Amino acid sequence: MAPRGIVAAAVSSIFASRLAASGVEDASRMVPIAFLVIMGTVVVYGLGAFPLAKKLGLAEPSPQGALFVGAHGWARKLAKALQDQGLRVALADSRRVNVAAAKMEGLPAYFGGILSQEVLDGVDMHGIGRLLAVTSNVEANSLAAVHFTEAFGRKEVYQLPLEREDGRRGIEPIHLQGRRLFSEGANFDALDKLFREGAEIKSVRMTEKFDMAAFRARYSENALPLFVVTKREDEVELAVVVAGQSVRPRAGQTLISLIPKPALLEAERLETAVSEAKA
Repeated sequence: MAPRGIVAAAVSSIFASRLAASGVEDASRMVPIAFLVIMGTVVVYGLGAFPLAKKLGLAEPSPQGALFVGAHGWARKLAKALQDQGLRVALADSRRVNVAAAKMEGLPAYFGGILSQEVLDGVDMHGIGRLLAVTSNVEANSLAAVHFTEAFGRKEVYQLPLEREDGRRGIEPIHLQGRRLFSEGANFDALDKLFREGAEIKSVRMTEKFDMAAFRARYSENALPLFVVTKREDEVELAVVVAGQSVRPRAGQTLISLIPKPALLEAERLETAVSEAKA
């Protein structure tokens, strides 16, 4: 958009030396002036290009949607919970039946391995700012996380905790894996078991009265926080819960959690008892 960089500096120095040799007055000032122009344009366009692009609708301030690697049953439930909050989601899976089921549920889904060029070219990445690898294949999750680190940054690539078939936790180097989703025990088998036993995803809007302590009192300590969603006017912000993180959503934020079946039944029993007492 303006003369800046090594080319402009090199050309100005050549012109300055030629002009000085020809006896042109003040030719030596040409190089520092060129550098001032370069620095000025870097500052002006560096600070102004993004606000202008945003005003023209050509840029997003911070894409908050999620790309899921895996479109199996409970991966679709996770994606649907985010979609219901107004977030963009996309799913990729190498099994056609999973992709078809996702599309039937109104979720954008793509068939093929997430690292295949066909899928990479086909996925609509508009509004997508993070990766969640939730397949049963530890290596596939890690490969996807490493591959998308360049696109999303290490902070926004996540995968299920590593666990081998013999029960030992994976020991891959930290740079060869994504951030661990939800909790250290939330590996694929553990989550799959919870969903098969009737666990449900609940989206609860927090208030001053219904805070995290009240949430735990209603749904027990076994409830697994997954995401925290913050809505500000037309903007939706997503925070993914990671292993070892203490979750304390504020009033006005929405906490998306996985509630085990026993906790759901107990919460329903208590609500029924309160209703009957009021009646």
